[in-house]
Amino acid sequence: MSLKGFHIVFIFLSILLAAGCAVWSFVNDVARPFGIASAVVAVGLLVYGIYFVRKTRKLIL
Repeated sequence: MSLKGFHIVFIFLSILLAAGCAVWSFVNDVARPFGIASAVVAVGLLVYGIYFVRKTRKLIL
């Protein structure tokens, strides 16, 4: 697996982890600030992932 491919997989798994933590926090009604922060991080990682894929689409590796 290339470094680019690993980076994309790592971003995807990080998005799933952050979204899962946010859902867990909201469903169990514990640590509301943690849930909000996790949701913000998930959205930020999604934006970064789209930016990364678009930026590296032109690279030949």
